[in-house]
Parts: sequence; structure tokens; C-alpha cells
Amino acid sequence: MRILAIADIHGYHGASYFLEELGGLYDFDAIMIAGDLTNFGPAEYARELIDSLSGDIFAVPGNCDPVDVISAIEKSKGWNVHRKIVNYRGYRIAGLGGTNGRGFTMGITFDEKEAYKFLRECNGCIVLLHQPPFGILDKVGNRHIGSKGIRRALDEAKPLLVISGHVHEARGYEIRDNTIFVNPGPLKEGYASLIDLERKEVKMIEK
Repeated sequence: MRILAIADIHGYHGASYFLEELGGLYDFDAIMIAGDLTNFGPAEYARELIDSLSGDIFAVPGNCDPVDVISAIEKSKGWNVHRKIVNYRGYRIAGLGGTNGRGFTMGITFDEKEAYKFLRECNGCIVLLHQPPFGILDKVGNRHIGSKGIRRALDEAKPLLVISGHVHEARGYEIRDNTIFVNPGPLKEGYASLIDLERKEVKMIEK
């Protein structure tokens, strides 16, 4: 399966056009959105964006999304996977949006213990996050701002793929113990990632 991973759209008005352009350049089965669809709202932008896209779309909210973005995703043609596990093409997709509440947030948060409990059974899953796990693609300057609960769960679960956003400065990918970790970078700046699960290949896309 091939996935187009995007994050941190922040209400970018050219997002639909850019994604349509990527659809003409690359073949992929699904688009996965790792939060911050809006820039402090409005929630309706999230629904309009998802409904403008072709193919199968999965999304979680971010810290710059107001709480009603969750229902906007639910009402769209995409899948809201925040705090859910869904089956898709023989894969399980687990989603957890928002952050652990440290730093700025519009209100979508999780408790570290809850994050650990939810994700620890996700062996072989695709995990779609906004906040990254602590110590992996989460560095701002000399400081790690990821979630320790998520990191603990993923160390135990050994998922197939982890997509996160939130940390614009930490764009990139890593492979650890056969788990692919990807931060596609902010789409608002023209970044995305193409992931081939079978080949374990990641292409970092820059506009």
C-alpha cells in the first residue's frame, strides 16, 4: 500500500490545488492527515478540504484545531480516526490527535496514561498521530517535545508505520526496529511524504 502523508496544513488556501497536483504526479491508495488542518478554525475548513480531495482520506486533529474539527471530520467523506482503530485494506489504522496538553492547545488533549493504554496493543498497525513520540522526530532546538506515553506504547507495540506532525522543524523519517517513523513536514510550506509500505520506502516531497 502507498500512502501520501501530510500534516500541519494550518488552513492553507492552496492545499487542495497542491494535493491535486501530487495526485497527478504520484500513485497512492490513501491520504493520511496528521493534524492541524486549520489555523485556530474555522472547523468547516477541515470538512471542505477533505471533501475536495480524491481517494480515501484518514485524519486526526491537531493542537491548533478547535474541538469542533473532530465533528467536521466525522461529517466529511473521510475517516476520523481520532481515538479509534479502523480496518483498511488488511491493515489496522490507529489514530490519536491533539497533544498531551503541554504548550499551546485549542483543547484537544490526551492523558499520557490514556495514550499508552490505547496504543500499546497496536502491533503491526499504522499509527496516525499529531504529537510525535518522545525522542523521535520531535526536536525543537535542543528540546524534545514528544509524548512519553506514546513512545512507551510504541516501543512495546512495534507498529508498522507511525505518521506524526506538530514539530515543523523535525521533518524527516527514521526506521527503528522495522517501524517506519515519518514527519512529512508542514503542508502549508509545500511538504509531504510518500510511503510505500511493502518496500519500506519513504520519499520526502518538497514543492
